[in-house]
Amino acid sequence: MSNEIFDIGIIGGGPAGLSAALTGRIRNKSVALFEHMDFSLKLQKAHIVDNYLGVPQVTGQGMMQQFVAHCTAHNPSIIKEKVVNIFPGDDFFTLLTPGATYQVRTVIIATGVVATTLFHGEKEFLGKGVSYCATCDGMMYKGKDVAVISYTSEGEHEAEYLSELCRTVYYLPQYKDMAPLRSGIKVIHEKPQTILGDVVVEKLQMGKEELNVHGVFIIRMSDPVENILPGLVLDGEVIKVNRDMSTSIPGVFAAGDCTGKPWQIAKATGEGLVAVLSAITYLGKKDK
Repeated sequence: MSNEIFDIGIIGGGPAGLSAALTGRIRNKSVALFEHMDFSLKLQKAHIVDNYLGVPQVTGQGMMQQFVAHCTAHNPSIIKEKVVNIFPGDDFFTLLTPGATYQVRTVIIATGVVATTLFHGEKEFLGKGVSYCATCDGMMYKGKDVAVISYTSEGEHEAEYLSELCRTVYYLPQYKDMAPLRSGIKVIHEKPQTILGDVVVEKLQMGKEELNVHGVFIIRMSDPVENILPGLVLDGEVIKVNRDMSTSIPGVFAAGDCTGKPWQIAKATGEGLVAVLSAITYLGKKDK
């Protein structure tokens, strides 16, 4: 556990998160930037960006390199871990990652959008057999059968960790170019559809086939934000925000694609700026 209490914790290292972190540091606040996906791979794959004012005909990768260099020159604390839970408290928020806990006084959510729809049963069985973090919850399934559905190679490490604890690990990669896994992990190249059970998870259905499992671990680039921070009010599938980018939870702000369309870089950087200024104003009122 980190002993430092950061003024601002920013979740996500895309344009919105980097914009917020930059201004937060310029305003002399301590900033923890949680970034585990190499700074917006989605934007880095863009061939040419030509609608960002003052930066014509730049590649997505080139733009992100400039964003990252500008932000990191101001030395935010970059934490290469995925935030899996946010717990509000009276004076600070506790952020849980697979390896540690951190404390921050305000939160800016800049996680982008979850590119995959939720599975049938995922929401209903969250905490009752559905998990997003093997290192957090793996011990609960010692000697049991589990499935790991992964959209990223990160899931390979999670599956190998679970294989040391569980009786059977089924691995369902939803991406290409999977690395070889240790023997004993059963790889299934199927598209999962439904998580079934009575009170807790009992089965994972894939088309005509079913797996009898006690737990289902789902590894995405970003998790559904309402599952990371319960009680957050949504507008459809995106976070509901006010003009100052504040959310329904005091001290929590949001910026970028996770607040809805248009999914544009200029919107994301602008919202990141507004969110961090609002967080600083919030801190100023708390400190009076």
